[in-house]
Amino acid sequence: MLIVVDIETTGLDLERDQIVSIGAVNFAKPQQTYYNECRLSRRVRPTEEALHVTGFSLKDLTSRRRPTEGEIVRQFLDWGKKSRMRMLAGENPWFDAAFLRRASKKYGIVWPFGHRLVDLHSVSYSMLLRLKECAIIPKRKSPLSLDKTLKFVGLEPRKTFHNALGDAKLEAEALSRLIYGKSLLDEYSKYGVPSYLKRR
Repeated sequence: MLIVVDIETTGLDLERDQIVSIGAVNFAKPQQTYYNECRLSRRVRPTEEALHVTGFSLKDLTSRRRPTEGEIVRQFLDWGKKSRMRMLAGENPWFDAAFLRRASKKYGIVWPFGHRLVDLHSVSYSMLLRLKECAIIPKRKSPLSLDKTLKFVGLEPRKTFHNALGDAKLEAEALSRLIYGKSLLDEYSKYGVPSYLKRR
């Protein structure tokens, strides 16, 4: 089944920035999760926006007590290899996969996942189209964000800093509601699944 993954990085530049945390959920066995944070590599400095979004401080990210980027990438890939089906999923998973694939190559780690990805945005957008809820907008760009999808599936939009595991759980929960019309994780069961998503 799917591995729903979310990463936080020091910025958006694949060549200049790096991963600072990885969170993941095994979609078939959602009690199986992965989470870790790492320290900055030399000469890598986070953007102010990245610090604002994640809530990490420069002191956090430079702590020698944290593992290296290579160590947490290896741990995550080893964790992911235990899944019977190795397909990554998430909100805009191309971003996460690109950083993870680049890091695996940098540290000489074999990439265990296939090249196919499941994008929560696409699943959500297709459901909106099916329900005739998706309006054409002037800029010709999708109006959907993760928070809008969360609201659409009956969940609370995020109100705090982005956390890789927290976001991976929300993305897995949203995928379950969109695909199966039911909740996946006990912590979100208090939020009812909208009737228009329930399978008849």
